[in-house]
Amino acid sequence: MFPEKIPGSQVVKSTAGAALTGKYLAAAVAALLPVFAYFLLNIMTSCAYTVLPERYGIFVTLFAIIFTVFVIFPLFLGTVRFFWRLTDGLEEAPTEAFFYFGSFALYKRAIKSVFIILFKFLTVFIPSMLPYFVTVLLSNAWLYKFLGTEIPLWVAGLALLSAFLKYAGIFISLILFARYYLFAAVVVMDDDLLIYEAVHISTMISSRSVGAFAALVVSLIGWMLLSLLIAPMIYTAPFILSCYVIHCRYTIVNYNRTLEFYSKEQL
Repeated sequence: MFPEKIPGSQVVKSTAGAALTGKYLAAAVAALLPVFAYFLLNIMTSCAYTVLPERYGIFVTLFAIIFTVFVIFPLFLGTVRFFWRLTDGLEEAPTEAFFYFGSFALYKRAIKSVFIILFKFLTVFIPSMLPYFVTVLLSNAWLYKFLGTEIPLWVAGLALLSAFLKYAGIFISLILFARYYLFAAVVVMDDDLLIYEAVHISTMISSRSVGAFAALVVSLIGWMLLSLLIAPMIYTAPFILSCYVIHCRYTIVNYNRTLEFYSKEQL
């Protein structure tokens, strides 16, 4: 018998809701830890921009990038791990979200994961945005001043084209980057798995499931919009993260069953 299809959004959401039953408070705390870290970063940078002279703005921006990469991202990865284990029936304290800060080896694994996925994002983002960057360059007055020529009349028409290319580039880069959506789940699924193996596995599996994931994201738009009001995040964040992890579980299981099916067919 051919393996079943990946469950739809309704099944994922109902399973996520069931997994959170009796565990919502701990899940809410764990889910909001990266959010609190982000708010803390905003407070620190806002204070720094207010107190420090404008010439130090580049250093504040650099600090924000470092804090995001070395604190928020590993914390988020730990939160995903918490929800992976929670949906596996394990009951753990929300402080397990700090798992990757527990030792240098674990922290190194998290940071390596962050840098690899950032690199993968840049490999799709930069080519997708290249036409936009070119139009921005061609529409800047300093370019023609540097070349010693007058600004051509056709440059005025680049504003509309530039805006279109900007949003088109962002959309295309997100579409291309979607093949890595399983990466965080695969990394936390097995702490002994090499990071490069996690990248390879996530891209292989997502080629069959990215459509189902897109449908899940669309079905959760209401929850995401509600999260913009901040306060409802105590309800929406745990549910959204649980849906992501449950979908990843179903997807990985389906992929493994498909491999088993074809292996038996070849025997």
